[in-house]
Amino acid sequence: MKKRFYLETYGCQMNLSDSELMAGILTRHGYQLAESKDDADVIIVNTCAVREHAEKRVLGHLADLLRYKRENPDVVLGVCGCMAQHLREKIIQYAPYVDFVIGPDGYRELPEAISRVIEGHTFLNLKLDKKEDYADIEPHRQEGVRAWLTIMRGCDKMCAFCIVPFVRGRERSIPMKTLIAEVQKLAQEGFREVVLLGQTVNSYRDGEHDFSDLLIAITEVDGIERIRFTSPYPTDITDKMIDTMASSEKICKQIHLPLQSGSTKILQAMRRRYTAEEYLKLVEKMQKKCPIWRLALISSSDSAVKRRRIF
Repeated sequence: MKKRFYLETYGCQMNLSDSELMAGILTRHGYQLAESKDDADVIIVNTCAVREHAEKRVLGHLADLLRYKRENPDVVLGVCGCMAQHLREKIIQYAPYVDFVIGPDGYRELPEAISRVIEGHTFLNLKLDKKEDYADIEPHRQEGVRAWLTIMRGCDKMCAFCIVPFVRGRERSIPMKTLIAEVQKLAQEGFREVVLLGQTVNSYRDGEHDFSDLLIAITEVDGIERIRFTSPYPTDITDKMIDTMASSEKICKQIHLPLQSGSTKILQAMRRRYTAEEYLKLVEKMQKKCPIWRLALISSSDSAVKRRRIF
């Protein structure tokens, strides 16, 4: 059985976290990371579908990967992630040599997908699962002091321009007890900074606790020195959250705050849940609470999508 895999990642921190998750699943099943595509038995491309430019880059890269299939027909080539969910037919049509296509809720089946391909079959799993949060899966993280920690998956905001709810499903939050146990383990392993991830990260609710409760609990974990998160949704920033951030030395005084547009009319057309005036009042409130706060106001065109090798 093929045991060496190479994993490439396109997109945001959520995609990087998902790649660590996939690597964790594969290494748990006896697979090893390859140093390069030339050494790999399995090549996996983890994709982003937020912007058309990213999709074009991935399709172009799949054309480049055809060389590896021609040189070694036994190489297993898979496409995973948001673009796999969004452009399933296009991928199959454009790159029929791709052996498996798996969406964001199907990563558990990666070992089965590879086995099926080796047996001579193709494999497709694009079902969204509102119960899937991968809370029991230990990621294979990069060495260093910073760890990504996905606290919720999916999105319920349904903005007019965004496909995330359709490729990642609806919001579901990982229980706070599970997350704190993971943070404690990270601290024991030597990580000193935790970055909390979610499509709208501060929408976190596990039924008993909200995002502020989670922040407070993480600040109490010995060994963790810095806490960051991305990306929050403006209307889910509460006074409790602002006070929590302002009062804790561990929570970095930095926030990436999506703007999208400075026009209330455009924001309404986008189905954003705030006006330009409300957004500015929120910024003013945060700066008053903590004058040293660093605010990065993110528009829809600010964040470039890059291909990354994360291991």
